[in-house]
Amino acid sequence: MKLGQRLSVCVLLLLCVTQSADGGNILVWYTEGSHWINMKPVLESLIDRGHQVTVLVPSTSMFMNTNEPSRFGYEPFNVSVSKETMEDLMKEFFHFSMYEMDHMSYLQIYIRFIELMKGNLQNSLKFLDGVVKSETIMKKLKEGKYDLLLADPVYPGSDLVADILGIPLVFSLRFSIGNTWERHCGQLPAPPSFVPGTMSKLTDKMDFRDRVWNFLFYALQDVVIDNFFFKEVDKYYSEIKGSHWINMKPVLESLIDRGHQVTVLVPSTSMFMNTSEPSRFGYEPFNVSVSMETMMEFFEEYLHFSMYEIDHMSYLQMYIKYMDMMTVDLQYSLKFLDGVVKSETIMRKLKEGKYDLLLADPIYPGSDLVADILGIPLVFSFRFSLAHNWERHCGQLPAPPSFVPGAMSKLTDKMDFRDRVWNFLFYALQDVVIDHVSWKGLDKYYSEIRGKPTSACEMMGRADIWLMRTYWDFDFPRPSLPNFKFVGGIHCRPAKPLPEDMEEFVQSSGDAGIVVFTLGSFITNITTEKGNMIASALAQLPQKVLWRYSGEKPATLGANTRLYDWIPQNDLLGHPKARAFVTHGGTNGIYEAIYHGVPMVGIPMFADQPDNMVHMKAKGAAIIADLNFMKTEDLRDAINTVINDKSYKENVMQLSSIHHDRPMSPLDEAVFWIEYTMRNKGAEHLRVQAHELTWYQYHCLDVLAFLLAIILLLVFLFIKTCSFCLRGCCGRKEKRKRKRKAE
Repeated sequence: MKLGQRLSVCVLLLLCVTQSADGGNILVWYTEGSHWINMKPVLESLIDRGHQVTVLVPSTSMFMNTNEPSRFGYEPFNVSVSKETMEDLMKEFFHFSMYEMDHMSYLQIYIRFIELMKGNLQNSLKFLDGVVKSETIMKKLKEGKYDLLLADPVYPGSDLVADILGIPLVFSLRFSIGNTWERHCGQLPAPPSFVPGTMSKLTDKMDFRDRVWNFLFYALQDVVIDNFFFKEVDKYYSEIKGSHWINMKPVLESLIDRGHQVTVLVPSTSMFMNTSEPSRFGYEPFNVSVSMETMMEFFEEYLHFSMYEIDHMSYLQMYIKYMDMMTVDLQYSLKFLDGVVKSETIMRKLKEGKYDLLLADPIYPGSDLVADILGIPLVFSFRFSLAHNWERHCGQLPAPPSFVPGAMSKLTDKMDFRDRVWNFLFYALQDVVIDHVSWKGLDKYYSEIRGKPTSACEMMGRADIWLMRTYWDFDFPRPSLPNFKFVGGIHCRPAKPLPEDMEEFVQSSGDAGIVVFTLGSFITNITTEKGNMIASALAQLPQKVLWRYSGEKPATLGANTRLYDWIPQNDLLGHPKARAFVTHGGTNGIYEAIYHGVPMVGIPMFADQPDNMVHMKAKGAAIIADLNFMKTEDLRDAINTVINDKSYKENVMQLSSIHHDRPMSPLDEAVFWIEYTMRNKGAEHLRVQAHELTWYQYHCLDVLAFLLAIILLLVFLFIKTCSFCLRGCCGRKEKRKRKRKAE
């Protein structure tokens, strides 16, 4: 049953709850070998108890035979892996296990094991393609009205399909190597002190040497599994603000599809939110005292600083300028907030609206304040904050500087000592700047509105769910919390057909293919010198180039290059002839390139773009060029390299595989957690107790101080006791000596 309700966004968005329907069949995920042998008796018993059972069977299977007599039905699907390939991989694994392993060092074993894991994972994903990428199969499964999916997770994807179908999932599992799935996915405790890791050849009776090996075995398995199964940030100012709305709209559309009513708060000054465009959600406009001209002038100043000044400044000059701009931006943001919380008309409408939830991107402050005033749950959707300041201090998300690079630090998670020093200082410096510029001003504003001393960071920390618009295809692995959900790529979608004239130009490229070139929606033109330099580089490529550029036509423009005021970026990247993507490094464009598997050349301009491209370079999917220093041959060679060096295509296809291989689409996951929050009237049960601790309690400094005091007291008592005993002993000896002398 769906209960449609009303919602509010931008500072606000509210919605309501849905429930799933009942079904009557059991769907069984495909498996092999002993796994299938163990599954069959369960299915027979289920049939005996009156259930209907349907088993998914791949066209390539060594044990699942659809021709043998059976009381359960089969749903066959095609896969692109031959039986010979599967048998060859199996033989290779057996030979390694039986004849090679005992003669190898641990390093050699792991290198070989990783190679075999890669091959197995590639085949497993091809099997999964046969289900989730088959419109015919997925249509049948949806029409089957199954009420449960039974699976052995040895083949991945059952959780994804269960989520798509909206049905419960039951696993039948022997173990995972090192208990990795059980520990990290199922949260099953497995203390290495007495729980031997599976395949470690240990028992629960371990001496010190065994426990050391067990501990290392767990750690090593976690590294290996994370590296191959859980690999892998848009924030700040106008393009980031624009991209935030781009990411918000698909969520709103999906919520409306599920029967919810959506109301969007829209300021009178907005560069992206157009209340006159056709829309299925309602708008609640409010007035602000900042003009569009003022906003555009400020943004142009920021662009000029980021593109042309920052590379020629010292760190001190850069921070002084940056703090000035942050101060101005905060002043404008508070004027926007005035239009909501200081407007009696708007606040009365919001209170009368009886909204169930507020959905907000905290790029504009105040959503937490409004949610508190209205007494409704709050869900955040955002990319990151500078140096993860909001996530760390307000959301209590752990971010050890030893391996979590600060957002916009241009570091990766592979840091040497020098990098770790810089990362530590980067965190500390940003905390000082943000506290001085942002939090003090917001604390004062919030305290004024609420009529009592208020910490804006603590208010922000009351958010029920944080929907982080990143994922491990893009970001580096890091610790998480139950109320942080990573949903990068919300806006990504399959490619649509191109306009006829554009398709004709693309097809004229032949086998060479095309290069897609755009520097984002804000960089419509560059200097004449830079334009001619870029055009000259593009003219030397064998590919056809589609360049989004509205400036003066460069004199060096080649016959292979066409200029466009606008291009369907996603559809071009999804075209079979796309060979490379030249991008400014915005998160949305990068995610579309990952989604479609297109290698990149990055020319980052501002905000998070340089940091984003560092991530892509670290993952082997991109080359970075500097607009201020690159020459014609630099850009030409970079594009040729990502096209002709196969490693770039292979790496970005691996990222694409990771992006698609997840339990549900990022859009569906975002919608699920929004509805989850409404169904449960908030998600207080997912917030860690760290929110209630002081900084010294959080770091157990009070506990350490107490224990240290106890130790010092014991040492003091021990010394005093020894001293007393020594004095007593020496005193008796003196008495005896004096007595002897007297006698």
